[in-house]
Amino acid sequence: MASWTLPGRLQLERYRNRGFLKAAMAAAALVADADGEVTLSERYRIDAILERLEKLRLYDPHKAIEILNRFLANLHDEADTARPILLGKVSRMANDPEAASILVRIAHSVSDADGVISDAEADRIDQIRAVLNLPVDDAADTMAP
Repeated sequence: MASWTLPGRLQLERYRNRGFLKAAMAAAALVADADGEVTLSERYRIDAILERLEKLRLYDPHKAIEILNRFLANLHDEADTARPILLGKVSRMANDPEAASILVRIAHSVSDADGVISDAEADRIDQIRAVLNLPVDDAADTMAP
């Protein structure tokens, strides 16, 4: 029986967490785009999240940002069809309570990046909570990821 090498384990972890990466970038895109403007502070916050979260540090941050940019472009070009698709990517984490909680915290962190949580951003966070089957008053989601 061959032992796993470090690169082999890393590839396996990347494969296992790919859905979480897409869900995280979808949640970030949904909130960042909510008010119609993706600010520099929101992009910096997303970069910081990519650096801090262990599940996301598995990936090349440039690849993660490519996914985010693709999601943002889709929201810009085809908002009516892109929004439900991205919420669907987020909803795939509904059966993983830890991942679901982290996604809501990511959404809160991105929305608060510029110091103001707009009504549109709050609505998107509520939509994210709803697809993750999380209660609206979940106190854990106000913590930074």
